[in-house]
Amino acid sequence: MVKIRLIEALAIGQEHTLSRYESKLLLAHVLKVKPSWLDTWPENILTQSQQNGFLNLCQRFQAGEPIAYLLGECPFWSLTLRVSPDTLIPRPETEHLVEWVLDHFTDELALTVADLGTGSGAIALALKLERPSWHIIATDSSEAALAIAKSNAQCLERDNPANPRVDWRLGSWFEALQGTQCDIIV
Repeated sequence: MVKIRLIEALAIGQEHTLSRYESKLLLAHVLKVKPSWLDTWPENILTQSQQNGFLNLCQRFQAGEPIAYLLGECPFWSLTLRVSPDTLIPRPETEHLVEWVLDHFTDELALTVADLGTGSGAIALALKLERPSWHIIATDSSEAALAIAKSNAQCLERDNPANPRVDWRLGSWFEALQGTQCDIIV
């Protein structure tokens, strides 16, 4: 078995077209530590299992799999959301949509908001976090995507138990709303 130090593993990641930052994210994920930990302990040796796990992630990245799917999560708004190939990866630009809605509609209004094609639940959960009094309906035609969105919601509810739940509905676009009147559709 070849012994590889953390600092050497980061260089191997860069040989697989990862930036140093991306290498740190993947290596920290394999080790189940924060990326900053790697800077503190660069001489630590990886186990064979850790080496294999890291190299597997590097190869998957090189084959075109996005970092968010490799990590199984990504940041959005003030949340960390689970993602998978069953969901789209929430884009930073989508946060502008959340900001726009929040800037134009106050929490004093009891609004019903529909998030069509919710995926990971990013928009619905960000709006619910900021406007707990709003009735948020999130729809998706994929059961797998809704399962991930609900899992993300459970994490939010655990951290904010007073926050009422999102109304998750399976169905394509407006089909899942079936006559529900909405004030905002995102």
